[in-house]
Amino acid sequence: MIQKLFQKFQPYTIFLLDAFGASISLLLLFGVVIPLQPYFGMPIEVLYKLGIFAGILFFYSNTCFIQKPIHRKPFLLGVILGNLTYCGVSMYFLIENWNVLQTLGAFYFIWEKIVILVIVAYELVVLKK
Repeated sequence: MIQKLFQKFQPYTIFLLDAFGASISLLLLFGVVIPLQPYFGMPIEVLYKLGIFAGILFFYSNTCFIQKPIHRKPFLLGVILGNLTYCGVSMYFLIENWNVLQTLGAFYFIWEKIVILVIVAYELVVLKK
């Protein structure tokens, strides 16, 4: 079923994939990390900033998927740059708050960056096609 969905909406499924990833980030941030903030250690105001950023990326990717722009490459480049910016901002907060971060928080934010960078690598492959 999922494979049929991806085939039906090719080449726009990359935007759906990115929107799905951003929604997972939103769910984890607002559903797990913020309620359990003391176990993660990242300050609440930082978590809200990251959540707003992830929400913007979700909205952008979802809009691109729904609108299906004729020239999709510039929009995909926007997605890639947005993801890389999110990683950079998040890494900045990770380093800045390293002294208050709990082990669980360090683990979560480092793995989040790895997952996003893998998605960006795939998006770059799609961009070059």
